[in-house]
Amino acid sequence: MYRHPTLGQRLGHLRVALDDAFQQSSRALGLTPQQAELLSAALTGPTVGDLAAALRCDRSNVSRLVDRATAHGLVARRTPGADGRVTIVELTPEGRRLADLFVEDLDRRTRSLFEGWPQKRQEAAGGILGEITAELERSCGPREAAPQQVAHKMRP
Repeated sequence: MYRHPTLGQRLGHLRVALDDAFQQSSRALGLTPQQAELLSAALTGPTVGDLAAALRCDRSNVSRLVDRATAHGLVARRTPGADGRVTIVELTPEGRRLADLFVEDLDRRTRSLFEGWPQKRQEAAGGILGEITAELERSCGPREAAPQQVAHKMRP
């Protein structure tokens, strides 16, 4: 007997498909998925702490990822103010170019999903996805990454 997939299973399939698109888009630009994720998260000039929260990794791992991206000329660190405790991560022109190309490529890969949808349906889908994301973030609480998850996520 055929059993329809649950919503959770469908979300799991969506996650795998998104991971594939993410990996293909990053590799097409010569980036690792982790570099592309960092560049995307750094578009707003966040602090290292903001990046750690956005990437769901601890600060020390994000700091190492930022160090590697700095060595590749993709980001730069800036310390505003005199106390030096806050570090802002800014994209270099090359980092901005790659981040923009990455976002454009992801948009291109997903555009066909919504081309035939009326604007109201697209807006409704965006709202539902936003609600799902917010609820998952709320219900999961602060994430403490296990060592193997961080190692996998932050692999160069």
